[in-house]
Amino acid sequence: MGCARKGWIEDMFNGKNVVGIVTEFNPFHDGHGYLVDSIRLRYGDCYVVAAMSGDFVQRGEPAIFDKYERCYRALMRGVDMVVQIPEIFSTLSAEDFAAGGVAVLRSLGIVDTILFGSESGDLEMLKRVAGIEIDAGSRDNIRLNEAIRDNVSSGMSYPKARAEAMRLVLSGDDEKAFRSMLDSVSKGERRIDLEMSSDTKASPENVLDYRLRPNDILGVEYIKAVKRQGECFRVDCIRRNKEYESAHAIRDSIKAHEMESDEADIAFADVDMLSDMLNYKLLQLYYLDQMTPEEPSAFLEYADVSREIADALKKSVHDRMSFSERIRSVKSRNYTYTRISRALLHILLDIRKKDTRVLRGRFFGEGDVMPYVRVLGVRKAAKDILGEIKATVVTSPAKYKKQLESVRKRETIETPEELIMSINASHAEIMFHQDMYSADIYNQIYSGGLGDAGGISSGNEFTQKFIVC
Repeated sequence: MGCARKGWIEDMFNGKNVVGIVTEFNPFHDGHGYLVDSIRLRYGDCYVVAAMSGDFVQRGEPAIFDKYERCYRALMRGVDMVVQIPEIFSTLSAEDFAAGGVAVLRSLGIVDTILFGSESGDLEMLKRVAGIEIDAGSRDNIRLNEAIRDNVSSGMSYPKARAEAMRLVLSGDDEKAFRSMLDSVSKGERRIDLEMSSDTKASPENVLDYRLRPNDILGVEYIKAVKRQGECFRVDCIRRNKEYESAHAIRDSIKAHEMESDEADIAFADVDMLSDMLNYKLLQLYYLDQMTPEEPSAFLEYADVSREIADALKKSVHDRMSFSERIRSVKSRNYTYTRISRALLHILLDIRKKDTRVLRGRFFGEGDVMPYVRVLGVRKAAKDILGEIKATVVTSPAKYKKQLESVRKRETIETPEELIMSINASHAEIMFHQDMYSADIYNQIYSGGLGDAGGISSGNEFTQKFIVC
């Protein structure tokens, strides 16, 4: 059950392209609408399918609105179907977030093109970057890794070190130029955050004046994921229109009650609303360590938690802090704010390293598709694509829970098919129960709704209605 669509150029659905995007829609805004409109201008009469984060996002925070409200807004603005990226992938690093989104789209078996927004709009440059990073044995990759290590040693955070190292490799600079760069960095003179002008594209000649921006970095990860998962899609990008306000700025405005729209006074979720639950969980782990000193620290079982982060958390565990205050208390030059936030979120959501390793190995290569795909909503005009999805479609968590329970109750496994079914069910249970638990945690802090839209969110995964609009 590897790549579902090797012949994507000829094999369209109903004579239309099916374009997949990986996103958070946190929240859905005019820039996202511009992307959807641009896809249809480029591909004509096509389907647009979004693989979207659930209730928690890659920055290690709760989404500002829940997944059903974000899904509803996307469908109303032209997205044909929204499927959920499992929380265990959507809250990991950019590389795993991208790979998880690509794996979900691949599992549908109907997507022929994956497309992303990009600051540079230079697909060939991004493919070159991806090629360097994915080819572990190449001279450029060895040079890249050496440059990253040197940059981290000089005091840069890892993302900044990686960006500067990539610029070096792409430019073809020699050792002397590299040392000059480090000297200027140490003096604080180099402008490492410079964005390109709106009419400039990245190229080997001007790459020293360009640092990959967030959407370009994600674009590189999408390209890498597509390559590793069997090149099932054509890859495309559309240049981001910088006239539209960013999702980050919109979230800040909503939280500050500065919006002059229907979003001005509605409920939203914020990371500090999780503070008491996190403090309780940290105390649990601390005293578990105290009671079992001969065992490895319980903190280290969780994704993104290093020994340094674990030790820092233990030192401050008796202090009552907000979620964001605890991030700052752990912050060091070796870890970004986002990395620490993800580590804390994984502790709270019980996302463990062993589970992420198992699921990465199963779904991030050219192997099997996911055992199920959670479809959050679909437009009425696009309901025909539901019947063509290759993986098990889950629109009702309550019904799917019963299906998993029936497989687990089998007392014997007599055939290879039953063994495969049992393995698939065990992996499905990891993702499914993780999503249900995460949703329950989110619903403890969020009581929003769209009001005039009829109350999209029920606040309970097992009574939530599938969205059709």
